[in-house]
Amino acid sequence: MNKKGGIFYGWWMLLAGFMIMTFLYAPIANLISLFTKPVTEELGFGRAEFTSYYTVMATTAMLVAPIAGRLIKKLNIKVYMSIFTLLGAGAYIGFSFATELTHFLIFAVPMGMALAGGGLIPVSVLITNWFNAKRGLSLGIALSGTGFGAMIMSPIVTWMITAHGWRTAYLMIGILIAVVIIPLTLFVIKLSPADKGLLPLGAEETSKSTSEKELVGLTQKEAFKSVSFWILCLGFVVGGVVVNSMILHLVPYLTDLGTPPQQAALMLSLAASMVIVAKLLIGRLYDKLGLLKTLTFIVASDVICFLFLMKGNLLIPGILYTVFSALGSTAVTVTPAYLTAALFGEKEYSSKYGVVSLFTSLGAAIAPIVTGFIYNINHTYGLMIKMLIVLAVVEFILFFVAIKTKPKFSTDDADLDPVHQEAV
Repeated sequence: MNKKGGIFYGWWMLLAGFMIMTFLYAPIANLISLFTKPVTEELGFGRAEFTSYYTVMATTAMLVAPIAGRLIKKLNIKVYMSIFTLLGAGAYIGFSFATELTHFLIFAVPMGMALAGGGLIPVSVLITNWFNAKRGLSLGIALSGTGFGAMIMSPIVTWMITAHGWRTAYLMIGILIAVVIIPLTLFVIKLSPADKGLLPLGAEETSKSTSEKELVGLTQKEAFKSVSFWILCLGFVVGGVVVNSMILHLVPYLTDLGTPPQQAALMLSLAASMVIVAKLLIGRLYDKLGLLKTLTFIVASDVICFLFLMKGNLLIPGILYTVFSALGSTAVTVTPAYLTAALFGEKEYSSKYGVVSLFTSLGAAIAPIVTGFIYNINHTYGLMIKMLIVLAVVEFILFFVAIKTKPKFSTDDADLDPVHQEAV
């Protein structure tokens, strides 16, 4: 049971998750557009060719995600996290020595392994293990580290590229990943409350034991038989394209409109700061409003953000774009982790979430291919933005169908009741 009079150890897990998303996940997923122009101009290949490494990275993450979801239960968490953290750090250090496109493609493989196995999956599993109550809010706080990381690192990395070159920037990011995450792995992280003789937050408030709580939901095999599961996964593929497309192209898009590089980087940093607030807000909305209302709000934000982006070089539309894009981005960060537990339960959660993450990564992998093809049609971004608006609507339809066809897995299943969702 939980000890009285001290700080609940799960809050340290929340902090560790936030730090992992800040210093491991954010550099890999959110800073690519800062390097696009300097790297391609120096090494002499096109933007579409350079961003193809993102496809390799995301495809690797897609393939590794279900494996990582199983490994995290079998390996010692210190060994598990150290391996994946060093893969991410090594990939960035490798980038700093790259002289050909092939080098980026090669190092994108360990980078993708770190993105899935060292970032999103362990953080989501830790929060799900440690928090029964306030799970949506806790996920929002932990995953908001991506926005915080991009916010603080965008101006620093931009300055570093300008003053010392992109190679130095890559090298320093690699070192930073190892220096910050490895100590957390060795001295702080515990996979489950049982490792500390504790119960998850909120477990005392239920009439069920911890072992009984762990059995609520579908097994991975049972989830695979559900139409809802595969429709949900398809929704995350589409969502991955919608969210990742402008992560890849925001800075080049703004500079093509005449925005100075430093101002474009500032916009990226502002967008990242908005992500922090957005994930906290969306996590709380899931706890209070339930699934459908929150998802409607998220996808509507995606559509609105692209409308403002059409005039993104202007101050007010640019700021409004950052606000709504941050809200929309939670469709592939907070949402997959939350919906996996909400629709299919906690039983074998890490295995089910690993598969869900596979499809989220697939969307990210497709994004550079789709956007590169659209951009090459007329070498402008207007058509791409219109396409993303359509895809956002498709994304919502898929989520709606997945929720409406969700399987029943217990007699006290609360469906979409937000009061019960907090402890799903």
